[in-house]
Amino acid sequence: MTSDDHVLSWGELLSARYRLSTLTLVLSIALHATNFFIFATLAPSVVADIGGLDLLSWATTLFVITSVISSAAGGLLKAVLGGRRSLILASLGFALGSAVTAVAPNMEVVLVGRTIQGLGAGLLTAYSHGMVRDLFPSSSWARMFAVVSSGWGIAALAGPLIGGVFAEYDIWRWGFGMMVIAAGLFIAISMRAVPDSGGGEKMGSWAPVARLTLLGGSVLLLGGAGKSEIPGGDTLLLGLSAALIVATVVWERRAAIPLFPRDMFRPTTVLGGGVLFVFGVSFATATTAIYGPLLFRVIHDIPVISTGYIVTAQSMLWTLAAIIFSGIGRGGSRLACAIGPAITGAGLLGVGLFLPDGPLWAAVAAIATLGFGCGLAWGHIGRFVLEAAGEADRDRVTSVMPTMQSIGVAFGSATAGLVANAHGFAHDLTVEAARTVAFWIYIGLSPAIAIALIGAVRVALGTRIAP
Repeated sequence: MTSDDHVLSWGELLSARYRLSTLTLVLSIALHATNFFIFATLAPSVVADIGGLDLLSWATTLFVITSVISSAAGGLLKAVLGGRRSLILASLGFALGSAVTAVAPNMEVVLVGRTIQGLGAGLLTAYSHGMVRDLFPSSSWARMFAVVSSGWGIAALAGPLIGGVFAEYDIWRWGFGMMVIAAGLFIAISMRAVPDSGGGEKMGSWAPVARLTLLGGSVLLLGGAGKSEIPGGDTLLLGLSAALIVATVVWERRAAIPLFPRDMFRPTTVLGGGVLFVFGVSFATATTAIYGPLLFRVIHDIPVISTGYIVTAQSMLWTLAAIIFSGIGRGGSRLACAIGPAITGAGLLGVGLFLPDGPLWAAVAAIATLGFGCGLAWGHIGRFVLEAAGEADRDRVTSVMPTMQSIGVAFGSATAGLVANAHGFAHDLTVEAARTVAFWIYIGLSPAIAIALIGAVRVALGTRIAP
């Protein structure tokens, strides 16, 4: 077996050669992900204290939109500031947003804090995923995506516990204050782990960032539908949202300096199929983090800490499946790509059926099932997407999966907010409204899995079938 074919063992990833790279990768993901789970667990306490149930989905939507835009700007900032200073800037932005959220007197200020948090988190995500290709051999890329998933696994264990403790003692603000401290500790570690190299280059074109800003605008317009008091206003907002999506794709495909690989928006290619998979899965599964703890708490009267860990089952099984199946051969990889979305779809339907009326164990099992399906396919989709990019797209391809994941979550959270408010959450938080919302946000968003399945099968087939 040649060095190019050798898959790094878990022990080798902790050896002197790769230890710092692996540690920095995991910690950068864990910081972002822990915040993700803390907010999900604390959301019921935030709403109970300062109100704003009808704005709850926006806390995720705005966070994700700004993280997408900042991740696109990550390469520009890194060229000017260098790797270490860019990472410190990202951590400082994350800390500032956490501080604003911690002192928010109402949900509107929470949204401001989450927006600033997203700017820092997007940079952290961009730099961490870039490490996979830059620091590790291609034969180990699937395993490194499993390592990325392990960062989410660590957060899945720590986040609900931390958030649950603060919620239990009715001091939810300290949960976000703790994220300020965690960001400070990460800065201290990254200053030792990341070399002070690069930087000093001229700022590149901001056109790619502008294109993603247009896409973010389309999400905001989508989220605003359902609240317009002007006759035909909702239809207008939806039409404008769709128009901005089309404009973004057309601009990107004609750009002299594209943000993404040329094949990204061509569904008949491996890259295009990978994009469909990531978007569809992220869109359909975004609802758990936004409304999961709240729904379990209201419908089944479960303690806050327990609701956090029930929802965490989605991420834990995602991580477990990614790690267990990370070392299978190419044939197994293709099979995992095709089977994963189907398992996820079954899980989504199960949650929609069992969360409103029980039994509780079946709802939890369904959440775990949808997470397992995502993890089974995710790393292998990532492997084939990276392999499909030519040398000209070597740097651009690293941003495909994290960016499309964020875009899928943004559209999914905006749509989930529309569905939830349309079925009762725009008025009051009652058990009956929660049951109705629980059904419709999972069943209503589950068709997106069909998109993911089409894309995954395209990736599994491997060869391009049309120009």
